[in-house]
Amino acid sequence: MSTPRSPKRILILDADMTPALAVARSLDAAKYRVSVASAARRPITGYSKCVIETLRYPDPTEDRSAFLTWFQRHTRQRHYDLVIPVTERSLLPLSESRDQLPHVKIALPSTESLALALNKNATFKLAEELGISTPRSFYLHDLADLKNLPWNLTWPMVIKPSQTLSGSASGYTRRDVSYANNLESLRAQCEACLEHSPVILQTYFQGQGAGIELIARDGKILYAFQHVRLHEVPLTGGGSSLRASTEIAPELLEAAKKLISAARWTGVAMVEFKWNSDDCSYCLMEINGRLWGSLPLATAAGADFPSMLVDLALTGDVPHYPPYRRGIVCRNLARDLMWHEMVLRSKSEHITTIPSGRAIAKGLLEVFSFHHYFDIQSLSDPLPGLVDIARLARHYALRVTGLCKEHWFFLQQRLLWRNGAIREKLRNSRSILFVCYGNINRSVVAEAAMSAIQPSADTRKIRSAGFHEKTDRPADPRMVAVAARHNIALKNSSSAYVSAELIKESDLIFVMEKRHFDQIAMMYPDAAARTFLLGTASASRADSVEILDPYNQIPEIYESCFLRIQKAVLAVSTALHGTHKDA
Repeated sequence: MSTPRSPKRILILDADMTPALAVARSLDAAKYRVSVASAARRPITGYSKCVIETLRYPDPTEDRSAFLTWFQRHTRQRHYDLVIPVTERSLLPLSESRDQLPHVKIALPSTESLALALNKNATFKLAEELGISTPRSFYLHDLADLKNLPWNLTWPMVIKPSQTLSGSASGYTRRDVSYANNLESLRAQCEACLEHSPVILQTYFQGQGAGIELIARDGKILYAFQHVRLHEVPLTGGGSSLRASTEIAPELLEAAKKLISAARWTGVAMVEFKWNSDDCSYCLMEINGRLWGSLPLATAAGADFPSMLVDLALTGDVPHYPPYRRGIVCRNLARDLMWHEMVLRSKSEHITTIPSGRAIAKGLLEVFSFHHYFDIQSLSDPLPGLVDIARLARHYALRVTGLCKEHWFFLQQRLLWRNGAIREKLRNSRSILFVCYGNINRSVVAEAAMSAIQPSADTRKIRSAGFHEKTDRPADPRMVAVAARHNIALKNSSSAYVSAELIKESDLIFVMEKRHFDQIAMMYPDAAARTFLLGTASASRADSVEILDPYNQIPEIYESCFLRIQKAVLAVSTALHGTHKDA
């Protein structure tokens, strides 16, 4: 009588991420023994009944070496038939160190294939060579390349870091896709991205997000699945909070086949597109070379990619799996609540189209359809879903509490102006300090405007400073130009830091935002009682009492910011002197 084989053991990393939960549920149903690990203390997957143990490792984004040391030690002490990294956080360091890990089998694409997927420059250049439709693209390696851009750019421009995740032994830095609506914003965002990797600038392609999920061996697709994004966060394009399984579009599958074949891909991947089903036009967005965020939809529809991945890794082949079901809808509850918030606060524009209330109501009614699933909530494995709901409730409770505290703070600031408390402090002051973040826009304008209208007999010191540690920076040239049109000179200004000495010497401190007040209160608690929002000096009930940073915004925002500061400073001067000179 033969002894039955014990179930194979699988270790899933990144257990705090939703796809890890889908992997655990799938593999448990396939009779594997599933362990999970994460850098988080209480990862959502650890609450699943499908998991036999939950482990914790050092965060690879903060200390890559410590993570690899833990991984090597643990996998030598404990045998696993396969390790599955779910995100780039673990996948990238394991791939880079695969030669040091011969004792353990890890579900990884080849080094060359993964490098292609992670490097968007290489991905798009390959796609162009293969005749795959891509957005009009420009490749930047330094700021000087901006000079070579054509004059007829169409806005918005999409800014993609060539390497989404970059770093060294100490950890990794992630940079996401962003958008620019003008040259000034484009330059600022490119400057930030170029510190980490080259940049791809692309024209914005209007279309629905779609993905071809697949598993392949040596460049041949063995199974494919397609979804479309119904809700995306952010609204301009991003990860889906609601998505549906659909028929595979031949043009998208053909493009995916070309890319996967050229990359000689082995393993799972998702090829992402923007797609217009009406005319079958599309543009490639990226290759996602790992298990993807919308994986719960695929498993709910019967496309069991986790089991296929284990089959491929352990046997070298994927047996026959039945076709997936079309029309299945899956929702990430937390992200979709965020999506609904964004919709309520937004207006339709050429980048985004805000759905009607009727369309939103219809989408919510899908919850009661037997075709509807949730990423985390599941009747057969209820605890992760309950924990997720409890975390959501706590998140919103904290937000409501924070909003109430913020509202009370703004109300108090208004009352201090109305009851004359600030006026009294002003008249007893010998030194006034204006503070913003960088001291190159708002606070420097306030200092200059106040100095310009200060009577010659008034000997109060008027100064400004910021939290930016780099000092002696000139004023923002865009604000210099705006101020000059209003006869305020900023050309000779030089930024200063809010040092303890400067704070101590200031009888009254005016800040632009509540976060500036909070920062001063944290750094110098004794100064909180003499720190106030400048905007409350002149804001009507309908106005915001905060004066927001115009940095890298359009010229109209610089102008509006200047006028708000000038109005507030005039109100301060009137409180001091009763009248003021024209600025």
